[in-house]
Amino acid sequence: MSTLNGIFDIAKTALQANQKAINVTSHNIANANTAGYTRQRVVLETMNPVNFGGQFFGTGVDVAAVERVYDSFQTIQLRDAQSALSRFETRGQHLAGLESILNDFDGAGLSTRLDAFFNSAADVAANPSAYGERAAMLSNARVLSDTFNHAATNLDRNLASVNSQIEHKVADINGLAERIAGFNAQISSVELSGTSANDLRDKRDILLEELSGLVDINVTENDIGQVDVYIGGSFIVAANKTATLTVRPDPRDIDTPGLMLNGGTINGRITGGSLKGDLEGIAYYKDAKERINLLSASIIKEVNLQHAQGYGLDGSTGADFFSPLSVYANASSANSGGAAITSGMVTDLSALTLDDYEIRFSGPGAYNVVNLNTDAVVSNGAYTSGAVISFDGLSVIIADSSKAPQGGDRFVVSSTKNAAFEMEVALTDPRKIAASATSTGLPGDNANALAIADLKDGSVIGSTTFSQFYNSIVTDLGTAAKDARINYEAQSNFTQELRAAKETVSGVSIEEEAINLVKLQRAYEAAAKVLSTVDQMMDTILRLR
Repeated sequence: MSTLNGIFDIAKTALQANQKAINVTSHNIANANTAGYTRQRVVLETMNPVNFGGQFFGTGVDVAAVERVYDSFQTIQLRDAQSALSRFETRGQHLAGLESILNDFDGAGLSTRLDAFFNSAADVAANPSAYGERAAMLSNARVLSDTFNHAATNLDRNLASVNSQIEHKVADINGLAERIAGFNAQISSVELSGTSANDLRDKRDILLEELSGLVDINVTENDIGQVDVYIGGSFIVAANKTATLTVRPDPRDIDTPGLMLNGGTINGRITGGSLKGDLEGIAYYKDAKERINLLSASIIKEVNLQHAQGYGLDGSTGADFFSPLSVYANASSANSGGAAITSGMVTDLSALTLDDYEIRFSGPGAYNVVNLNTDAVVSNGAYTSGAVISFDGLSVIIADSSKAPQGGDRFVVSSTKNAAFEMEVALTDPRKIAASATSTGLPGDNANALAIADLKDGSVIGSTTFSQFYNSIVTDLGTAAKDARINYEAQSNFTQELRAAKETVSGVSIEEEAINLVKLQRAYEAAAKVLSTVDQMMDTILRLR
């Protein structure tokens, strides 16, 4: 209204509004370097006018809200970009670890050891009766075995390390989920009372970005300011409640952890974050481990087959050069029957395919043996507890324990599992190296030593040589590592651009805040001047007689 008291009240609202605005500006300046802080601004609105003497007069200004200068789309983009960046970074770290295990740059890798072993076999062929060449061949064989052992040990150690990292990250994810749910409760409580919870929202956004670095997430916000967070389509935060992400080992695949959320496995639904990089790292380690085991088993098989056909200087024959391959069998964790594999062995090395097999029961009395590499049924028959089941150079015995096997029960059989870790030289006496193809050709015959040396260039693993197969492992690894570096660099640049764009909108500019502070100071001084003027006008009226 147009009375002096009305003017006084208008000036008072101006003082209060500008004081609050200065408070917000000061808060911005104080947090200019605070990570995750979003610039705030005061939203002013005109107060409702009043009718006085047939005219409408203003009643001042009010602070409608203190809001964050915030673009939700930018935040979502940055969160997704951070998730992808963490994935590529973690994947690259695991590939670098693999390269350090399998590199041949220092001349001490498998490729060098393979060449040395087969070259020493050629040296024995050149001088079959010489003790020195024979001793060198055994020495190079031991070094080759040790190199395989070392590679397998490091692969297993790194796999265990990745699994440990995943367990720690799962604990971190659960901890972040609890904290986000806590902020949900605080934010809704504050905002339902009509106050903006800007700083609490900033803190929650920091946690959400940290969570997105661990695993890709989807976030939705309800009408009271609470967010729901989903991982792989399954919720982990719903308002102020949380679900627990757990790690459940798979008995059939101890190297790959099962990530369980709300009763379901979500491994295949995780697409980003360092957790995805860890799962990809495990896949790379497992692939390298399987291929190194296959290479080791192939060397053992081919060398032993050829060596057994020859004769040593002492007339011995039929001897294994390397220790025989072991047979591993595992029952599926989903089996409902009570049968178990009690033994397994290689019975015909020449018939061995080095593929993995699965014995599948259609009922208590019948089974099929399926080659897992070709998906072909290689054997079938009627089951009898304790009877030998033979196929492709392998024999296993399955016997009832608590009860007979049931339909759907499965048993995996492998002759390559742990081959690299267990590889060792069976011979200890150089004279027993079977260089001669016949007993009558001793000591000068070298035909069998030549045949062993020729294995180096033979197509022994599919259509490749030992060296070509190993080089394919190293080449594939190098290509994957290069792709990971390229992806990381590109994603890093993209993430930096998004962060810079977000900072342009939501970040604090000291220069802008300083200018705004001067403007607000002048407005505050002007409002104070109005109060002073009204006070003088009132004094004038009071002095009238």
